[in-house]
Amino acid sequence: MSLRLKLIASFVTASLAIVLIFSAISYNSAKNYSHQNELDHAHKNNIRLIDMLDTKGATLEQIERMIPHHKENDSFYIVIDAKTGNILSQQESGEQNKILNQVIRQIGMISGEIQGIASIQNQNYFWATNSIPGTSYLLLNTFRQTGESVSRFLNFIGLALGITIFIALWFSFWAATILANLYQRLANQKSEIEHKSRHDPLTQLPNRQSIGNIIQEAMIANDDKKENLLLCLVDIHGLKEINDSLGHECGDAILRQVSKRLDDALRSSDRVGRFGGDKFAVILTHSKTTIVDEICHRLLGSLDSSFHIEDRSLFIGATLGIAYYPDHADNPQTLIQKAEIALHKAKDSGKDFVIFEAQHDKGNVEKLHLANDLREAIRNGDLELHYQPQLDLRTGKIAGVEALCRWTHPVHGFISPDTFIDIAERTGIIKQLTEWVLATAIKQCAEWQKSYGSLTMSVNLSARNLHDETLGKQIARLIRHWQVIPEKICLEITETAMMADPEHAMVLLGELDNLGVKISIDDFGTGYSSLGYLKKLPVDEIKIDRSFVMNMKDDENDASIIRATVGLAHDLGLSVVAEGVENQESQDILQMLNCEYAQGYHICKPAPAEEISRLLGNTHPINIKDSQLKNMDSIKPGSSQAYKPA
Repeated sequence: MSLRLKLIASFVTASLAIVLIFSAISYNSAKNYSHQNELDHAHKNNIRLIDMLDTKGATLEQIERMIPHHKENDSFYIVIDAKTGNILSQQESGEQNKILNQVIRQIGMISGEIQGIASIQNQNYFWATNSIPGTSYLLLNTFRQTGESVSRFLNFIGLALGITIFIALWFSFWAATILANLYQRLANQKSEIEHKSRHDPLTQLPNRQSIGNIIQEAMIANDDKKENLLLCLVDIHGLKEINDSLGHECGDAILRQVSKRLDDALRSSDRVGRFGGDKFAVILTHSKTTIVDEICHRLLGSLDSSFHIEDRSLFIGATLGIAYYPDHADNPQTLIQKAEIALHKAKDSGKDFVIFEAQHDKGNVEKLHLANDLREAIRNGDLELHYQPQLDLRTGKIAGVEALCRWTHPVHGFISPDTFIDIAERTGIIKQLTEWVLATAIKQCAEWQKSYGSLTMSVNLSARNLHDETLGKQIARLIRHWQVIPEKICLEITETAMMADPEHAMVLLGELDNLGVKISIDDFGTGYSSLGYLKKLPVDEIKIDRSFVMNMKDDENDASIIRATVGLAHDLGLSVVAEGVENQESQDILQMLNCEYAQGYHICKPAPAEEISRLLGNTHPINIKDSQLKNMDSIKPGSSQAYKPA
C-alpha cells in the first residue's frame, strides 16, 4: 500500500472515530438534558398542584380530591408521609399501586433524594417529590418515560451528523494528500542529499567516501578469498594544462568522458568512482592477479583515442597504481593507501602502471615519519640556517650571503636538504618551511646590516611558493617589521620552476618586484628558458649552475656557455653569480669573464650565523680560501647537499 493510501485510511479512520465518539457524547448529553427537563417538569407540576391547596395547611382528603383532576396518562400522584415513608393515598388501579410501591422501594425515600429515575420492568419511571407546606406530607409525581431511543436521536440530528461526516471525510482526504505530498517531497530531498553526499556532482560517480564503502562491501562479499579484489587508482595527465588553456568547462567535459570510458571498459560487477581532482578509482571484484596486465592495458586503452570537445580533438594520458585484497591490505583505508603509494611510484618512475610492493611502503612510511618530525622541527625551532657568502670579484669583499636550511634529526642525524625539501613539497609543509626561513633570514639580515652595513640576503623559493598568493604580503610585512632595505633581499627561483608556468610567475614576480626586492634565476642553464620570457620577467640576477663552473677550466664548452651567459646577462642589464667555485683557477677565469659574484667552497663553506659574523668583521679585501670555518666538513666539495636551496 502506498504512503498516500495509508495516510488516507489512517485519517478516515481517525475522523470517523472522532465523529462516533462525539456523537456518543452528544447522545448521552442530550439524554441527560432530556431527563433533567422531565424532572424539572415533574417538580413544576407538583408545585402548581400544591399552590392550589390551602396555604394554612391542607388535609389529606383535600389533597386526594385534588389529585384525580390533574392526573395524566402514565402519570401518578401519591402522598407520602415524610417521616415514615408510608404511602397515604392509593391509586384507582392496582397496577399503578404496584408500580408506585416498586418506585418507593427503589428510590428509598428515607435517603432524602427529591428526584430521580427508577427502572421497572425494562421501563424508566421519572419521579419527583415536593413538600406540602404546613403538613408532614410529600407529594410524589411519577410518570413513565416515553419515546426515548437512539433512532429518534439520530433522526433529530441526522442531517447535521451527515454534514459533519462529509466534512470530516473531505478533510481527511485533503490532509492525507497534502501530508503524502510533503512526505514524498521530504523523502525525495533526503534521497537527493544522500545521493549528493555519496556521489561526485560532476561525473555522478561514487565519491571518495563511497569508494571506501564499496570496497568494504566487496571485501565482505569476497570472504572465500579465492580471487582477489583489485583497487586501481587512475591519475589523468594534462588536465591542469587543459583547464588553464581552454577553461574549466573543457576540463569538466574531459572528466565526464573519462568516467564514461572507464565505466564502459569494466564488467558489470566492477565499479568506478571519482577519487578526487584528476584521479579515479576502479574496483574490480573476483579478479585474478595473473590478468592485471590485461586489465591495465584495457583501462589505458580506453583513454588512448582522442576526446572531442566542441571542435577540438584532445589527447590525454594516465598512470595507474594497483593494490590487491587480501595480499596487500585487509581494510579499505589501507588498500587505498597502498594503491596511492603504487601510483606515486609509477609517476616517479615514468611507468604506465605499478603494482604495490612491500619495499614501496617502507620508504613512504619513513617519509611520513620524517614529514611529521619536520612539522615538529619547524614548530619547535629545531631547524637551523647556515649562510654561504657571495664574494664580489671586483672588490674582494663579501657582498651577500645565501641562506641554506639545515636539519639535524635527533635520531637520524643530518638530513639532506634534497630529502626534507622534497618531503615538504610533497606534503604541503613547504609553505610553513618557507615562512620560517624567510622570517629567520630577514631578521638576521637586519642584524648584520646594523653591524656591518650593506649586505644582500638571498633566500630560495620553491616552485610551490610561486602559487602562494600570500607570499608577497608576508615578505612585505617582514621587511617593514625588521626595517630592512628591500633591495638587499634577493629571492632565488630556479629556472625550471619559473618556466613551468611563466605567465603565473610573471604575475607573482611583478608583485615581488613592486616591493623593491631583487629576483634571481637560480641554476641557470639547467632548464629550458625562453629568452622572450627572460626579457619580460622582472629579473635582476642570474646564477650560473655549478655544473658548468666546476669543469670550465678543462671543458671549453662549459667555458663558452659561461662566457655567453655572462654576455647575455650584461646585455639585459643583469648581474651574474657563479656557483660551485672550488679553486682559484675558476675564480680567476670568472674575473676575466667579468662575472660579478662568486660562491663556492673555495670562497667559504656554509656556516652558522655567528661564524659568518666573525668573517664579516674583517673589513679588508680577502682571499677567503684560507678561512678556517669548520662547519659542514662532513659535506664534500661538489656535493649537492651543500647547495640545494631551502
